[in-house]
Amino acid sequence: MKKIIFRLWLINILLGIGLFFLYRGVINELNYSDVTILGKFYSIIDVFLQVLLSTYYLVAIVFTSLSFFLNQIERVRNSCFLSLSTFAGIPFLFVIFLFGNLLLDIYQYNLTPAAFKTLLGFSIIYLLCTIIEFLMFRKKIKDTNKGY
Repeated sequence: MKKIIFRLWLINILLGIGLFFLYRGVINELNYSDVTILGKFYSIIDVFLQVLLSTYYLVAIVFTSLSFFLNQIERVRNSCFLSLSTFAGIPFLFVIFLFGNLLLDIYQYNLTPAAFKTLLGFSIIYLLCTIIEFLMFRKKIKDTNKGY
């Protein structure tokens, strides 16, 4: 059991690091063509915000992946809901939080910050990947239990 959980944790960490570098690549590809001093200042602030958010993103992924180890507890492992919560609970709450902030920005300021849209997109991708990992974990648990 420990091997299965460790393998899935390692896959999750590698996936998180890959998404982090992909996210940083997307940030680097953003084209800032402002010619005014104020426009350049806003561009610098946006790049700083993107770098800060990507660092938070990486820390959140590492923190989230540590909850996989709670599946070593038999009660958590045998409960489908608790096991799903260890895999996708924190990413789901993070996506809900980002989506709520995005809706509030649209409602209050009538604009959509590009930094949050990009982060929300990558967070949804990460959430889908953790759900796929959960399904793989449940399948392996089911196969392991059939062997007994």
